[in-house]
This record gives sequence, C-alpha cells and structure tokens, in this order.
Amino acid sequence: MNLLRLAYRNFFRNTRRSLISGLSVALAITAIIFARSYIRGIFQNMSGNVVKLVSGHITIKTKEYERRERLIPLSESYELSKEFYDAIPAEEIQLASPRIKFGVLLGEEELSVPALGFAIDPDKEREIGGIQKRLIDGGYIESGKKEAILGTGLAERLDMTVGDTLTVITRTAYDSPTGLNFVIKGIFQTGIGGMDRNIFYVPLDISQTMLDLEGRTTEFVILLKDPSKAVDVVRSIKLGDEYAVTSYLQNPVLRWVNLAQAVYSFFYVVILLVACSAIANTMLMIVFERTKEIGMMKALGLNNLSIVGLLTIEAAIIGIVGSFFGTIGGTALSYWLKYQGIDISMVSSTASADMPFGPIIYLAPTPFIITTAFLLGLIVTVIVALLPISRATRINPAKALKTI
Repeated sequence: MNLLRLAYRNFFRNTRRSLISGLSVALAITAIIFARSYIRGIFQNMSGNVVKLVSGHITIKTKEYERRERLIPLSESYELSKEFYDAIPAEEIQLASPRIKFGVLLGEEELSVPALGFAIDPDKEREIGGIQKRLIDGGYIESGKKEAILGTGLAERLDMTVGDTLTVITRTAYDSPTGLNFVIKGIFQTGIGGMDRNIFYVPLDISQTMLDLEGRTTEFVILLKDPSKAVDVVRSIKLGDEYAVTSYLQNPVLRWVNLAQAVYSFFYVVILLVACSAIANTMLMIVFERTKEIGMMKALGLNNLSIVGLLTIEAAIIGIVGSFFGTIGGTALSYWLKYQGIDISMVSSTASADMPFGPIIYLAPTPFIITTAFLLGLIVTVIVALLPISRATRINPAKALKTI
C-alpha cells in the first residue's frame, strides 16, 4: 500500500508527461477497438450477403457440378424427388429453395451483353435472399410469368427500364440453343458492383421449361434456424456419393476473411507496441531523473524488488488511465458507427461478385473486443516499461547519491 501511494504521488509529479504517455496508449486502444469492430462488421456484412444472395447456410450440388461450376454445366442437374427431400432434416430447416444458375447473352436487338441468370422460386426467395427489399424501381417477379428483375448496372448496360422486353439467349441442359422473352418487372440494387452489373432473376418454373430441366435443379439452398449448427446438419444429410453438401463456412470468401482477421490481430499488437514506446521513454526518463532518489531509497534499505515494483505500479497507472479513456473513446465511436454505418459504396461498386461487400459497413463491437483491448493495453504497457525499469536495479547507491 505504501508503494501504491508513493506511485500515485509520483504520477502527478510531472502531470504533462504522464498524460502525454497515457494519451498515446488511449489513442492506440481507440484505434484497436475501432479496427476490430470494423473488421468484424465487414465479416458480418460479407457473410450476410453470402448467405442471402449466394449459398444460404447449406448448399447441395453434385460433385461434378461443383468441380466444373465456373462452366455452369446444366447437364449436372439432379431431380427434386421425394427421396431427396426425405434425406434433409426438416426440423433444423427454416427455409429451403432450389436455384438454377445459367449463363446468357442479353439484349433487345443486338444480343451482345453477357450476364448471369438466376432461376429462383419467388415466394421462397422472399425470405431467403430478400431481393424484393432491394428493388429501386418496379415490382417483384411471380411464378408462372415471364418476368425478370435486373441489377442496376446490368439495366444501364442494356439501356433498359421497367416494362421493356428482355431477350434471353442461352443453351439447354442438352446443349441446344434456346431463348425466351421476359418483361422487365423491376430493377434491384444490392450495392455489390459485380452482382448489380451482371445478374438478373427469373421465375424457376419458367426457366426449368426453357432449360429442359423440369423437376430438376443444379443447386439447393438451405437456411437454418440455428446457423451455428451448419456443420452438424451437413453431416446429418444422407445423400448419395454423387452429391456435394457444403456449409457457408466453407465459402472461400469467408475463409479469406477469417484468415485476414488472424493477420490483423498481429497488426493490432504492433500498433499498441508503437504507442507504448512513449511509455518506455517516460519510464527511462523517470529512472534517469530520479537516479539520486533511487540511490537514497536503496541506501535506506529498499531492495531492488521494491524499486521495480514502485516503478512498475507507476507504469501500470499510466496504462490503466490510458487504456480506460481509450476504451471509452473506442467504445463510443464503435457503437455510434454500429448504428450510423460507414458508406463504402465507392469501394463496393467496383468490387467483383467474388467479394460481396455491401454499400454500408456497420461496425460490430462486442464486450469481448472491448475487454481484451483494455487488458491488452494494460499488459503491453507494463511489459514495455519493464526494460527501462530494470536499469534501476543496476544503480549503485553510493554513486547515485553523488549525482547532481
């Protein structure tokens, strides 16, 4: 307790220097909380878009289709039979829907614009993809009608709007040419540049007829009641060896984000170490300035452990003050941006469909992020301060008392 009181008094001996050191730690902690919340927000943004617009929580394809997916092989479809539905654990499923992806040439007179079509069940996809909520003009497609909704970028490329006729030219599952005219029912905007420029949606039943895939699909998307059970549900689905059942956690984009999070953790520590160099400098100055005082304390019987303890407590006080205010600042900023969001539309508009960034990133702070940032600030501050503090143990009392 005596060392604590003495360290507290020493903290205020040079208030300006102590506050500057604490401020450097505070700024570092604020930056760390903001960065971690931002990266987590990006992960949630991307995973949400992947689940809703690309894969659901679980996707079922044939293994051969998955292997050749970039070629969009419609011949690798499968029948939506009763046996297929029986193999899926219905008690874990919130929603499920078949989808067919197919490459096309689009146009009104000159068929020259390549695009990617998605045949969907409009009613089921209302709750899975939520495309109807992203419409900026017109309405949503209906089953049994030759209607289509286009991304904003694709509509601009085709110079088309709601009410125009869209001519779709593609090939069937048997590799014969086919085509159909669709009325443009609506224009949607996801904010993901690659999707808005290249994708359109049409009703599943109309597309199955056009593509010679009646009663069949190329992929089946499942939305779970509890996403954390995705891996367990994948294991419980008992289909033939020709099927590939994958969870959204296996998506390469999300694996990349998880790897990026681990890499960024290293940079968080580097940021804090740089900030804590001010602490090391402060403690070194304290040792030099108080050489005579330290020599006197040693001459009066204070051992090296007590000297180190005193100076370490001083460093800890600076770390606690800096980490506390940094935590307050970082928490306030992150929670404000959690609801306000950061507009990255300039970035997302140029992103490819393989990097599904939405236009607004909402930060995602958590008590774990905030607590670990505070503890990290305190621990690193003390560790960095130990090196200059250790110099105090080498001070000779007799020589120290002779210093000016």
